[in-house]
Amino acid sequence: MMRCDMITSSVSRLFGWTISGIAAMATIALIATPTFAEDAKPEAKKDEWPCIYRKVPELSAAMIWDGPQITDTTSWHKDDAIRKLSRYVISRRVKMDDVEAAIKKYAAGLPADQHDAKLTELFSAVLTRTNEDRKTVMKGIEKFHERQVERSKAIEKEALELQPQEQAEAEDPTAEAGVAGKESDAEEKYKWEVRAFQEKQANIPIACEIPQLIDERAGDVARAIRAEMKS
Repeated sequence: MMRCDMITSSVSRLFGWTISGIAAMATIALIATPTFAEDAKPEAKKDEWPCIYRKVPELSAAMIWDGPQITDTTSWHKDDAIRKLSRYVISRRVKMDDVEAAIKKYAAGLPADQHDAKLTELFSAVLTRTNEDRKTVMKGIEKFHERQVERSKAIEKEALELQPQEQAEAEDPTAEAGVAGKESDAEEKYKWEVRAFQEKQANIPIACEIPQLIDERAGDVARAIRAEMKS
């Protein structure tokens, strides 16, 4: 799992805070480092993929399709009806009832000698479009995670820089008010940055659900297409 509990407890301690407690924040960069399922593929590097489930770069036909083998993944580009329908049915904004109705209507208008071949072609288009969408989403997740890792390193550096200030205050309680004010501003800035980091970090598990939702949608569409095939 991602270490959400760690950042929650660390930030809670921080907001009550003395800077001596910041020493523990030297590990904040680790908060943005993912932990993988044991069956994670080697290409899923820890500094790139922050989701708890393993990174599957591409959805294969075998995962969601029990129909004819997909050997042609490009001919659908020449069929305007399939191009439009495939884009429509993979949209998660469209209800599955409407998707099934659209597929049924398309299948009913197909010539008997092309019926299953065209539906197979439709699935090929759905699979291609799904993988394109997945790739875009997964790259977005990785880039967001990379920015969080860099930000966590900057926050860690700030925490280490604040420690000597607290030590100086402890050694010299009569420090000038102006100096204390500047230190307080630095502390407030640091607290705000940690809070902003935490809020952004909380979005990663939500984003990680999107590829799974895309896959589920593709599976539902595949079954709807398969239901209209004669063999």
